[in-house]
Amino acid sequence: MKEITISTILAAAIMTTGLNAGSVGGFGGSLEVTQWSRFGAETLDRANAYATQLREYATQIQQYQTQLEEWQRKLQGYQQMISNIGSLPQNTYAEFMQGVLKMKEAMEFQDALSMTASSFDQDFKTKFGTYADWLQKASNGSLDFQSQYKQLTDTTRSTVNGALKSLGLQFKDLQSDEDVVNKLRQLSTTANGEEAAIAAANQIALHQISTLKRLNQTILTQANMQGEFYAAQNTKEELQQAQQKAFRDKADFSTGGNYKKNTRYIR
Repeated sequence: MKEITISTILAAAIMTTGLNAGSVGGFGGSLEVTQWSRFGAETLDRANAYATQLREYATQIQQYQTQLEEWQRKLQGYQQMISNIGSLPQNTYAEFMQGVLKMKEAMEFQDALSMTASSFDQDFKTKFGTYADWLQKASNGSLDFQSQYKQLTDTTRSTVNGALKSLGLQFKDLQSDEDVVNKLRQLSTTANGEEAAIAAANQIALHQISTLKRLNQTILTQANMQGEFYAAQNTKEELQQAQQKAFRDKADFSTGGNYKKNTRYIR
């Protein structure tokens, strides 16, 4: 399966929506969304582009989810191997360390994407002032995408810290790949350390699979709501244009010289 990197997200964002990226190192950086005001004239096409981009992100989430499911099955195999022979062969533990780095990348992917989608939502509300009211009515006030993304991020950090506690680590200890590898090497000096590391990785992987599912659902819901808003505004614009055309084209001049307006207003 093709590996997805943060550059893929950034490239897609730049090509599709004209967003500007901030400084990003791997998945550890941040995504900075260009404000609507920099785009110039307000266009519904730009609104539609946001919804389209979110759906593309949802596809990338599904790919990451599949990768994590495969990784979690490998972790189960590692646990069984330790149970059978006491410890992992050196090359197998090296493979495990590389898998942990991929899992770290998935967590950073979630953080970056949650930040981007939340910024999309804020920019959309800023540009289209009626969107917030429309969204509240359409969802009976139950949708707050920015809060949902924050909750997903906070829950992930809490879960990861809980899993790492047994290893004497915290989420902040996983900030660089080098630090992660060094910590895992230290744990590999004993069978108990290896077993604890694999158990923690398994717990984190299971949580991430669940979180990516929720992230996917949230992003698709946001895309659908913004798409529906776009369609509603587009229809309203078309009706206004039709009304103006009716005013111009449907006038009827009687033969008696009296002007009779036969305009049908579309409301």
